[in-house]
Amino acid sequence: MQVFFRPFAGVIGMLAYAFLINGVMRLKVKQSFVSFLLWAMLDTIATVTTIVEGGNYWLPLSNALGGIIVSILLAIKKQISFSWVEALTAVLVIICLIVWHFSGTKAGIISSSLAVVIASIPQMVETYETPSKTPTGVYIIFLTANIISFVAGKDWTIQERFYSGCTVFLCLVIVLFSIRNFKQKTMHE
Repeated sequence: MQVFFRPFAGVIGMLAYAFLINGVMRLKVKQSFVSFLLWAMLDTIATVTTIVEGGNYWLPLSNALGGIIVSILLAIKKQISFSWVEALTAVLVIICLIVWHFSGTKAGIISSSLAVVIASIPQMVETYETPSKTPTGVYIIFLTANIISFVAGKDWTIQERFYSGCTVFLCLVIVLFSIRNFKQKTMHE
């Protein structure tokens, strides 16, 4: 069953990116450039280290490709901001990368996965502050892809479930923060 669900999670992840890319292109969606740039770099590291370890790489691969495309689009659309939150996040990500460099591929999976969560802080803050700018449906699709990838892990090892477990957490937080928009609209009606 994992043979089907692993690539299926990657396909669902790319579907979410297709919707997100469409929203960014039409200027209806505002996202954190720094988060996507860091996610693209970290997802690439997670993909490579997971492949080297023979693990479940489809989800980080789709996230790396999607993150690269979204980062480029956000830069073209001049949706770039850099505050103390992004600076602190970048420093924490660098710390995680140093750990990976000196500790090997399994540590690379752990540190890059944790750094993906850390790199989500600007997007989480932005979603919390202005939930209406976050496409809840897209993040529900991302959450679904992450859950499928987590379930598709063939065993309880770092290379099979750690990355998807981390991304389930970060997408769940973003979805919950973005749902506040629906609650706020309902309360004002």
